[in-house]
Amino acid sequence: MISRLAAGLTRHPAMAGAVLSLLSLPVHLWLPEALSVQFAAVILGLVAGIYAGFALLDGRPRILAVEGLAALAFVVLALAGLAWSPWLIPAAYVLHGVWDLLHHRQISTKTPTWYPPMCAVYDWVFAAGLCALWMVR
Repeated sequence: MISRLAAGLTRHPAMAGAVLSLLSLPVHLWLPEALSVQFAAVILGLVAGIYAGFALLDGRPRILAVEGLAALAFVVLALAGLAWSPWLIPAAYVLHGVWDLLHHRQISTKTPTWYPPMCAVYDWVFAAGLCALWMVR
């Protein structure tokens, strides 16, 4: 069963990203508004750190620096969303999707080939879903 799921993920990463995003959004329906914003910010920080983990696998100092700075930038955006405007958080997810595409086309690390398109679609669907959920509250 798990191997079939993994095979589907690698064959259809964009679809997997959309499905995973749609599965994770309902949590925000049940959370109080402030907690929803905080949870989205925490997840953004975690998502940003995944590429730093791939950079550690890669081991090249330049890649470590680039990925570390990018992860830090997304954590700063998440904190800015908590401090000033929660709308910075979905915007940061959109930017992270762009960062994913750069990994798919421009940045060569030990990231699995399926991961950037999966994550980009996840980020964009999740950002749109957060905006929709937060606007109706």
